[in-house]
Amino acid sequence: MNTNRREFTKLLGASAVAPLAAPAAGLTLWERAELEVQQTGEVSPELTRALLDAQGSRGIFEEPEHFEVLRAALARKIRDHRILRSFPLPADIEPLLNFEA
Repeated sequence: MNTNRREFTKLLGASAVAPLAAPAAGLTLWERAELEVQQTGEVSPELTRALLDAQGSRGIFEEPEHFEVLRAALARKIRDHRILRSFPLPADIEPLLNFEA
């Protein structure tokens, strides 16, 4: 399939706007959690339960006090992850590790 520059720009623009237009359509649970933290500052209880169910049993997080601690920790983790991923890094900095085959 050959695309020209105009079609590529339309596709790129649509993919950038789509998550804002339909927040939960086609997103993974983790992406939905990131979107909720971005919009409201916290992860909803329903989504937290869905994430817990996806990883296995809920364990101690069935208890309300542990569940609220988990929700707060999840929101902090997502915020910290976004901060680390957006940290500007100059292209001329050498990597810390070099892998050789």
